Amino acid sequence: MKQRRLRSSLFVALISVACTVVGVGSQSGTTPDFKNEFFRRCNTFQGDGQSGRNCSDLWDLFTKAFVNRTTCEIDRSDYSDFLNASLSTPTIANKAMFWTKVYAFVYSFTGSRSQSGKYVTVVDLLPGYIMNNLNWCWSQESNDFNYTSCPSSRDCPGGKTASNSFWNATSKNFATLASGVVFAMINGSVSSGAFTNNSQFFTVEVPAMDYPRITEMRVVLVHNPLISFRESCSNFTLKTLSETLAAKRINYTCVEDPSEIRQLQCQLYPEYQTTGYCSTSGQRSLNHCKLSTLFNAVVAIAVSLKTAFFF
Repeated sequence: MKQRRLRSSLFVALISVACTVVGVGSQSGTTPDFKNEFFRRCNTFQGDGQSGRNCSDLWDLFTKAFVNRTTCEIDRSDYSDFLNASLSTPTIANKAMFWTKVYAFVYSFTGSRSQSGKYVTVVDLLPGYIMNNLNWCWSQESNDFNYTSCPSSRDCPGGKTASNSFWNATSKNFATLASGVVFAMINGSVSSGAFTNNSQFFTVEVPAMDYPRITEMRVVLVHNPLISFRESCSNFTLKTLSETLAAKRINYTCVEDPSEIRQLQCQLYPEYQTTGYCSTSGQRSLNHCKLSTLFNAVVAIAVSLKTAFFF
């Protein structure tokens, strides 16, 4: 499968607690040999029979979004033509996998043999597949890509860099294609909380979800047993997520460290064996996760009262 080629190097990484943008690992400059890499990935994807798009046309539409533009004034709408031309998937029913702060591990999981074909992530579609882990920006001075330094999203008002705006656009598009039951893998070992406004899951993807197109979100909360902080399915920022979804009439279910997650973690990270984490089975399964009926009822009542009195 196409995604395995890009994911093989991810298996050695620990659960990420810092990377919240899909493709940007650093802001040192445009990825070397950027254009050739774009065409290589575009052709590889189509070679797997996933698309019939002309890569030269897609390159022109992609670069139109930022070439000869001010560095910090690239809006996500500037990528609309590229996304419209490159996407052929009408909907992703009951397979869409979102994530926040688990960049390396989520692709190890969805790309593993036991989970193959069960989930679709943003990098399984052509735009995300091409741009995954690449960085780019344009230099008006040299009239070429800037291979020395690109601004980070923090350097630009509204985070309107070429790469950040692309991922905002792609993430929103992915969320609008999702339907039915969606899945979200979330890092529960981040002290600042998992569902916060420094991730596209919070700022872009969840706001783009609506009922009845999406009926349920099944959260798998993943922990690093070497870190003492543990967020649970029903408190801290996950409580905010459940309330946000309840206001949209989208059901929220959650499971912490299910057995299939523990098994893969313990294969990838032998140091977990020292904590006793690998000797316990965890909850039953990601596909059987249910939050308590009482908690869901409390959330629903709280949201309805808030709606009645304040809106």
